[in-house]
Amino acid sequence: MKTRYFSTFQLFLMTLFAVLIVVAKIALRLPLQLSGHSGVFWMAIIIVGSRVVPKIGSASLIGLLSGILASFLGLGDFGAINTLLSYTMIGVGTDLALLLLGNPENLFVAGIAGALGHFCKFLVKWAFGAITGAPVGFIALGLAKAIVGYIVFGAIGGILGGLTLIALRKAGYFKYLQEKK
Repeated sequence: MKTRYFSTFQLFLMTLFAVLIVVAKIALRLPLQLSGHSGVFWMAIIIVGSRVVPKIGSASLIGLLSGILASFLGLGDFGAINTLLSYTMIGVGTDLALLLLGNPENLFVAGIAGALGHFCKFLVKWAFGAITGAPVGFIALGLAKAIVGYIVFGAIGGILGGLTLIALRKAGYFKYLQEKK
């Protein structure tokens, strides 16, 4: 009998994290008017989700699931395909960073993973803006300012995710998950 890579329980957990990302995007709006400021919320959730389900590809799947949900809800500024790719690339970039750097409970690793994951979202938005010729707000403000915003807010979100993981470990959450297997 072939074993599945993700268990049903792990798929359920990743779906919950994907829903949490979409809810955070809708409900938690900061009036900062800076490019990439929502990365504080996104990246914290992705980092926590990638450690709660500690398998390669978990962040990518969380990103894909949240992208599907966000597309159906009409979130995003360039349409459904851009939304789906943006959300998915956040997960892919985070997975790549965590694959190369290791444990996201290390705050440096979490910050770098958050910055890289959120920067991937910037790249998708920039590519769609360049391809379609749309008046992209962050291009009008200047690419350097937007890039810095995406990296800084992504890193802050990654560090918040790392701090959350440390708190979950101290609270015994990961031991609890091991008992439930």
